[in-house]
Amino acid sequence: MIFIPPSGRDALPARTDRASPQYRKAFEAYLRRGTPIDLRGRAALEEKAEPAARNRPATHYIWRTRGDGKVRPSHAANDGKIFAWDDPPPTGHPGEDYGCRCWAEPYAPDAQEFFNIEMKDVSDEGPPWGHTDFIRHYFFGGGRTVTVRETGHLGAVAAEFRRQAGDVPTRLPGQIADFARAEADGRFTDTFKAPYEMQHIVFSLGNTTIRGRFSGTRQQNHALLDLRGTISFKLTDMFRDPGDIEEWILEPIGAVGAFPTEFLGTPYSIVDHWRGTFAAKVLVDRRQSRFFYVPPR
Repeated sequence: MIFIPPSGRDALPARTDRASPQYRKAFEAYLRRGTPIDLRGRAALEEKAEPAARNRPATHYIWRTRGDGKVRPSHAANDGKIFAWDDPPPTGHPGEDYGCRCWAEPYAPDAQEFFNIEMKDVSDEGPPWGHTDFIRHYFFGGGRTVTVRETGHLGAVAAEFRRQAGDVPTRLPGQIADFARAEADGRFTDTFKAPYEMQHIVFSLGNTTIRGRFSGTRQQNHALLDLRGTISFKLTDMFRDPGDIEEWILEPIGAVGAFPTEFLGTPYSIVDHWRGTFAAKVLVDRRQSRFFYVPPR
């Protein structure tokens, strides 16, 4: 079946060239899908595309098959994959091939994206230290460095870090996602550093800095990036001035540093390190993703 327009700018030339690429492509579509041969060109394509585009609830879709023995091998290979409506796979969109029973499931990015960070090696070595334990070590510990796990608080600190940064799309997950988007060679690595309020978790830490490095791989599957990798975390802090003399007495009068505040005691470092892993699927297009980095204020 050949569609011949009546007249006007889209009219066919006086003699249809059956050897032309345009005709061959239209005839191939007729054999493959039963589509009437329409040689009006771009105007016809736009005419068909506009109502179809209006009925599409999303820019992408997930290819779904009937899952039986009648499914074409090429269509079975597409099953579960994500495609863009404006960038069809070699097979065409679901339902376009002659007799194709596949369908397009609307793709909702928020439902498909995820970013999971798992903390490793965060076990504590004893019961949690209380307020007096930190002060006692200040006066009688001789300045010996202690680890957060030694004070019994590493598990809580790691959990609080995850709440403030690891589970927030615009913090560490967003930083990893943005860096992975910028790297095209399949592997990526970078560092991170930010302060976190921990005083409500551990008296001695207050507003402490946690830094580290993430390394991973990325694999693109159409509109999504599949990310896998590891993270190293490091915390370094100093316990000093247990009476908060600087904060409560010297700071209001502008005399911080004018007088020594370490009376008989010795400040000491509080340190620790732990590791983690991440697994994620994020959209390649940052504008459509909920995972993107916003620096802390």
